[in-house]
Amino acid sequence: MSPSANRRGRVSSRRVPAPAVTLRDVARAANVAESTVSRALGGDPRISAATRRAVQQIARRLGYAPNAFARGLAGGGADVVAVVIPRTAEYTFTSGFHLALLKGISGVLQDADHLLLLSFLDKRDYVALHQTGLCRGVIVVMCRIGDPQVAALARRRVPAVLIPGDPGLPGVASVNFDVATPTEHAVRRLLELGHRRIGFIGGAPDSLFHRDRLSAFARALADGGVPADAALQAETNFTSTEAREPALALLTCGDRPTALVCSGDLIAQGVLAAAQRLGLRVPADLSLVSLSALPGPRVIPPGIAGVLCDFEQAGATAARQLLDLIAGAPPPATPTLLPTVFEPAGSLAAPGIR
Repeated sequence: MSPSANRRGRVSSRRVPAPAVTLRDVARAANVAESTVSRALGGDPRISAATRRAVQQIARRLGYAPNAFARGLAGGGADVVAVVIPRTAEYTFTSGFHLALLKGISGVLQDADHLLLLSFLDKRDYVALHQTGLCRGVIVVMCRIGDPQVAALARRRVPAVLIPGDPGLPGVASVNFDVATPTEHAVRRLLELGHRRIGFIGGAPDSLFHRDRLSAFARALADGGVPADAALQAETNFTSTEAREPALALLTCGDRPTALVCSGDLIAQGVLAAAQRLGLRVPADLSLVSLSALPGPRVIPPGIAGVLCDFEQAGATAARQLLDLIAGAPPPATPTLLPTVFEPAGSLAAPGIR
């Protein structure tokens, strides 16, 4: 039985909602094309200011909203910030690093009465999020170097902040961590303990996080008179599962490393699993360092040396910068580098102890 009819078949007097106003309705009333309405409401600079005002006035009068987030057409669009994560939702919501970033971002946006639009886009158009009126600006989390969609944000002058940045886009605001000093401290400590076979397991090669840490690692070794050995280096995708196999390969080679420096706690987790499988003890048989660890409880057992990176602070910093850009401020002249702290802990020992 229809919810609008009673048991005797009589139609209920409940009022049926009026049909929603469509883009076509606004276009007809404004005597312009539908594409012009879409661009005018999205703030497209190709549409004249007069046409934008006329379309916005008609849209308000008709009660048209382009999407569920749109409000305040008089202000030029919705108070929404898009956060783009080019990873799967499953990975994102099981990664403490991503969750910390999102916590920092959402806290700032909530205080500013802005909504957060979370999008797991990969090859789709980031610019369209802004031009269609879905958001006022975009934060790209775990940005990859050379991403054409990120380059398009810069080219179309969309307010955007990258975490981390892309050296090829110097005019785009970005937030990263200062890894050089703590990485040097970690490698120097390993050299002081007598290690010379020091390996490195990093993240994706197109990640600035990975490149910065690997560069700092190589410089620290060179400063200590030990050249970096490419045979002792491996790349993963910042997951413990993917780190396990390269760790096994490094730890079973003829002249295995006595110490491994990992780009983050998730990779260190995979190294610990590989070492356990081989019967190697940390630190007696293998010294271990993570170059990216969250403050507070960690995903790996206590006592692993790590560089603490406050990803919640990074998210909050990126959100504040984006709100400034939306308000018309120029982007920072240089990337924002947040401080880090190296905590030696108990996973470091001299090599050769059995």
